[in-house]
Amino acid sequence: MQFITGAAELASSRVPPVFQDREKLSSKYVPERLPHRDDQLRVLRELVLDVVEGRATTPRTVVLVGPTGAGKTSSVMLLSRLLSAEGRAFTFAHVNLRVEGETPFQLFSSLYEKISGLPASRSLGAQELLKEVVGALKRRGLPAVLTFDEVEFHARSSLRSALYAIARLHEVVSVPVPTATVLIARGLEWMKLLDPAERSSLGNLVIRYPPYSSEQLFDILLFRCSEAFARGAIGEDVIKWLADYTYAYMGSDVRRALDVLLYAGILAEHEGCERVALRHVLGALRNLETFIAPADVEALTLHEKLLLYAALRLARARPRLRLSELWEEYSSLLESYDLGQVTFDEFEDLVQRLVDVGALMAEGPARVSPAPSVNIELIRDSLRSQLRAAVGDDSS
Repeated sequence: MQFITGAAELASSRVPPVFQDREKLSSKYVPERLPHRDDQLRVLRELVLDVVEGRATTPRTVVLVGPTGAGKTSSVMLLSRLLSAEGRAFTFAHVNLRVEGETPFQLFSSLYEKISGLPASRSLGAQELLKEVVGALKRRGLPAVLTFDEVEFHARSSLRSALYAIARLHEVVSVPVPTATVLIARGLEWMKLLDPAERSSLGNLVIRYPPYSSEQLFDILLFRCSEAFARGAIGEDVIKWLADYTYAYMGSDVRRALDVLLYAGILAEHEGCERVALRHVLGALRNLETFIAPADVEALTLHEKLLLYAALRLARARPRLRLSELWEEYSSLLESYDLGQVTFDEFEDLVQRLVDVGALMAEGPARVSPAPSVNIELIRDSLRSQLRAAVGDDSS
């Protein structure tokens, strides 16, 4: 009896859960609304609705263009859900070419299975399977919205002609099939690889998804947190910090920010905390991203600190730095403190070590940026004692 009473007391003293529905932070979850994507969703709806309502008698192709995590796929998924909720009958299929469409056969097989609900025959060729896809659409007797994700990865392959064939289904069969084809890509560079006929069929209608601003990211993350976390479990100051970090260092990728929030919430729960604090977000970043904590700065060498200091001085004007300008700034500091010079190869080794420990972040070819967890005051304070010992200077 004492054991039962103790268990009851333990249960009653447990900290309230941080989450109310952690699945709301999943990249697979599509929310009821997409903040700051109303314009794109409105245009997409108008272009697709013509097909769904039977006003477009020939296939229509729309290209959604924008960086990763900008809401392209979620827009299509949300539109499908909204149209279905309005009572509109149509066939919907989504195929990620990078995952399930490496060859035309795999593409048409996956498409057939999603439309018909049956396994595709392995004895048929790709073109025969395409006719089976058309046959399945005709048997359903409904307009279709076919979505193909990450198309740019296959622009050089035979899938290019496969997508071209899908965009011109009315030429594959004698009876027109009302179809809207939605292509999702990060950019339009892949279209330069197409011949004029292919480009004309695939790229006439483009909807652009620009990267989110820091303010927009805050709105989006605040909305998703309201769905995922218990009331009062995360503060707006923490969400704002993560929004700024996501904008500056994660290319405004909402999906990566949501992963950080999920991980941070789990860390908070494991510690028995009622709220997600900034330290939980930092802990999540340490595990999910290349990240350095302020305490780690002390472990850097003098030259590593000086190079990081140079990067932070330059980053006051712009977050992403060319290696060439960082080299000039670093060389200037070496000269001013009479520390000699290093070769460019040695400089590159220093840069790589700072990237490896998370003090610098690689931002594309020959570009870096300082990690947001370190600041110029922190590095200046840490440099003072070492510079005093090295050159007898107390101002850095």
